[in-house]
Amino acid sequence: MSLVGVIAFYFTYTLVLFSIIAILYTFGLWSRRFSVAISIQRIWKLGAEEMNRLIRGNSIDRMHFAIVVGLLLSIAFALLGPALPYLLPLLYLMLALTLPAIAGLLLSLYWRLQLLNKSDRLNRKLNGSKEMIFNSKKLQVILIVVIVFTIAQLIVEWITGFEWLANLLDATKNLFIAIYYARPSINLIKNFDRPITKVQLPFELKKIQSGEVDAAQVKVGVDKIGELSSDAIASCDSCVEIGACEAACPATATGRLLSPRVLVRKVSVLKESNGDDADPFKEILDDEVWSCTTCGACVYSCPVGVDHLGLIYQLRRTMVEKNRLDQKKSSLLMNLMQGGNSMGLPNYARNSWIKDEFGISEAREGKPFEYLLWVGCMPSFDERSRESVRSLLKIVREAGLSDKLAYLGDEETCCGDPARRLGEEGTFQNYALTNIEIFKKYGAKKLVVLCAHGYNSFTNDYISVDSSMKGIKVYHESQLIEELIEKGKIKLKKANEDVTIHDPCYLARYNGVVEPQRLILSSASNLKEPQQSGERTFCCGAGGANYWYDVPEEKRISHERLDQLSATGAKVTVTLCPFCNSMLNDASSVKMNGSMKVIDLSQFVEEHLDKNG
Repeated sequence: MSLVGVIAFYFTYTLVLFSIIAILYTFGLWSRRFSVAISIQRIWKLGAEEMNRLIRGNSIDRMHFAIVVGLLLSIAFALLGPALPYLLPLLYLMLALTLPAIAGLLLSLYWRLQLLNKSDRLNRKLNGSKEMIFNSKKLQVILIVVIVFTIAQLIVEWITGFEWLANLLDATKNLFIAIYYARPSINLIKNFDRPITKVQLPFELKKIQSGEVDAAQVKVGVDKIGELSSDAIASCDSCVEIGACEAACPATATGRLLSPRVLVRKVSVLKESNGDDADPFKEILDDEVWSCTTCGACVYSCPVGVDHLGLIYQLRRTMVEKNRLDQKKSSLLMNLMQGGNSMGLPNYARNSWIKDEFGISEAREGKPFEYLLWVGCMPSFDERSRESVRSLLKIVREAGLSDKLAYLGDEETCCGDPARRLGEEGTFQNYALTNIEIFKKYGAKKLVVLCAHGYNSFTNDYISVDSSMKGIKVYHESQLIEELIEKGKIKLKKANEDVTIHDPCYLARYNGVVEPQRLILSSASNLKEPQQSGERTFCCGAGGANYWYDVPEEKRISHERLDQLSATGAKVTVTLCPFCNSMLNDASSVKMNGSMKVIDLSQFVEEHLDKNG
């Protein structure tokens, strides 16, 4: 190497060292601001989680992984540059690794360019301000530049004599990372294991009722950007327009007026340009807020740990508080507040049909039982949904456990989930407190539910209201049936039929319940998985109280999901929630003249009971 080449190499190598110091400095700066303790254990846990996401992930996860590997390789080449000529085995190994990394980066670049074009149209469709659109484009272009520089550096590493150019590319790229990606990285380290089920409590109704807190001092919703929680603001400011949330969002996919990416960018730009006093609804459309099904796909998919759901809940509470509701939303709240259920029907004798048909005992004080059946609003009043309860009770009877099961009768009301998702926190907590007292009165220790929303409410939401709920084991029907099969209480006969499965978001993604239903279906049929299944399931469209109201859309979410299920070639879809069942049954009737049979898991199991086994 000539003298000029040596000087150029060491000069650019020095720039690389300074750029890495800049990355470490900004990481430390943001970790202090976010109060995040960076430890080897925390980083190791994050690495394990990222590997799990890669293994069970989709193409976007793999592209994100390729970017990370490419960045690490590029930094390793630059740092080890002076020593690599003396470490030939390591050099050759690193060069070999550049090939798959470059391939992944090229795919990422292609996807990013497509996203840039698509997002520009979406930004305008959602009435983004000029400043918001500019910021969005800027961050997307910066990510494209980082990818291009990384690809270029890895290619140059193969060319002898141009090490200085590789260093220069690396140093420039590292500065972009220090400026734009340190904060998102710290946000990820802080929030990667934050439960998607966690909902911020704006108040504790129990303390208001006891007089510990003055109701007049309680603030619900946000009138100003500065009133958003610190976590919500930090999430918005950490978004770097990767677009994984948008790619996963069922509302965006079906042409609703919502993109999680755009919503987050609007909040961030509003705060930056107008300060804490900015009105969030100056930029955010009402339909953006109501279009969300709260399925959690956005949060689950975000590579930097942005929590879009917390923002949605806070904005909905504002709209409920200000009565910015249409007739359908108002009717839902009226039904919940006055009628004891979400269906708008008299709550009296809501479950008397169970006793008439099956002789199952109604819960009474001093009368022991093992399982308390929570029927839920939909099966209590909808004849089609009742079939799933009837099937479950027949399964229980076949297992010889009917005398161990009890139900609440007229004391059962709503679990409160629709109220919380719509933004009426007080009504939700009132239901939770009432139901918890009923559970205590009868000494319930095991609760059986068929509804994914009820399952999530009892498993997660109620615990934040009253910690005594930790003492109650909640069974989804799939878990109870799996337990009955494992204990030999029931047996299933195998049928040569193809079935597919729709996982409810609140069961699979929120609570990780994905295996019991698959073990059951695989043992009695040929299970055909849809492309989006398990924790990466696609919403049916009913979540977030969407079942009770309408928003503008180009295609129904339930129709989009039905298309995905039909693509498996199966003619039977098994669901695990009454609301999913209703949405997909209606979609099948309208879109396919009912040719796709949609049944609940309990109905499937009843059909395949081996009564001679």
